[in-house]
Amino acid sequence: MAETISPPGLAQLWQSALPQLAESVGHAACDTFLRSAQVLEFDGETILLGVANEFARDWLREKHLPAISSCLSELVERPVLVEMQVVEQDGNPPAPPMADTAPAKPIATGFGSVPLNPKYTFENFVVADCNRFAHAASQQVSKSPGKSYNPFFIHSKVGLGKTHLLQAIGHAVVEHNPNLQVVYISAESFVNQLIGAMRDNRTAQFRHRYRNVDVWLVDDVQFIAAIKGPASEEEFFHTFNTLYETNKQVVIASDAPPRHLQLMNDRLRSRLEMGIVADLRCPDVETRIAILDKKAQSEGLALSQEILTYIAEKIESNIRVLEGALLKVCAQISLTGEQLTLSAVEELIADYSTAAAPRSVSVRDIAEYVADQMECPLEDMLGPKRNQEIVWPRQVAVYLARELTNSSLANIGAFFGGRDHSTILHGYNKVSELLETDEEVLWLINDLKSGLQM
Repeated sequence: MAETISPPGLAQLWQSALPQLAESVGHAACDTFLRSAQVLEFDGETILLGVANEFARDWLREKHLPAISSCLSELVERPVLVEMQVVEQDGNPPAPPMADTAPAKPIATGFGSVPLNPKYTFENFVVADCNRFAHAASQQVSKSPGKSYNPFFIHSKVGLGKTHLLQAIGHAVVEHNPNLQVVYISAESFVNQLIGAMRDNRTAQFRHRYRNVDVWLVDDVQFIAAIKGPASEEEFFHTFNTLYETNKQVVIASDAPPRHLQLMNDRLRSRLEMGIVADLRCPDVETRIAILDKKAQSEGLALSQEILTYIAEKIESNIRVLEGALLKVCAQISLTGEQLTLSAVEELIADYSTAAAPRSVSVRDIAEYVADQMECPLEDMLGPKRNQEIVWPRQVAVYLARELTNSSLANIGAFFGGRDHSTILHGYNKVSELLETDEEVLWLINDLKSGLQM
């Protein structure tokens, strides 16, 4: 590897490191401190990392420096030292302190928002069956913050797009309502800032900061539940309550639905459940290929369909890992200037996970549950009747069967009285279209999904 790397190469190196760092240091710490960082220099032995502020620099040095060094050493294929420097977002050293009237930078005082990742927008989000409901609800939230779906709770297993949607909401709100104050923060950072505020007798400032925002985006809320002791939960609950009661938008992301969080505060759990709850599931192979293709284009690289398909088939259950594998391939191409053969790609991504989680709900489970909840006899739903009070529950059940199982349209049609592919697709599309515009349908599907996944 060359002793020096061009600025684009340094940026590519860091983007390739982020998915691995997220697994090593934790997604909350990565999103809070590392996604806004940048590699400034690499002389062959030492990597100079630029971070947003002194708090981030000191935290990373104390908690995660060995993990960062190990990850970067693996990527450049030699042992490296990592040094950190506080820089502005444009990569320059920080300017001298300004007067109190100057605009405050994010988290410069230790309280506040983590910068939004410019890549996490609705335009860059690949919409498919596995995430269509969450995406539609996220867009509604961004159009009318604090009015329609409040609170909005997004959950999924690691790496399926929660953070992307959370930040996409933030970007959209800022674009259309620039006067609104949007704060994105991980639960871990919230707790760390609370601890610091209590230590430094700044609790009043901490509360004022978070209880006066317009849109509060909280990532990885399961971290709150993992902490022993009631102080963090109580502070989070009262912040949440204040914002909710003043019609400010709250959006929360977690690796589990509210009922599965190990919270000591039952009031907090009930608050989290009282709005829209949306899940993200593992994408199918076609969706994974689309995600990889879009990501490769954003990196300015054209990869063959053979390579994209190979990566998509090997990595099934985690979009973050999927993108991490692609970025490793892109970094290798950027550093060497050469296209890779399929065998070289196989070797590069050999260590990435390929396991996918099975789904437990069946088409029959869904049909029986919908029939019961919508008061439609199951035999009518599966039979030839075409009156509206039968057709609508049938279409809802078809939509959920497509969303919650791996069954093909043909198999779903066979279960629902031998209906053909086009009829089943029409029913699915009918519900999908209504989700975009009809709030009652959105609530209905949300409630049915929640009941089926209990």
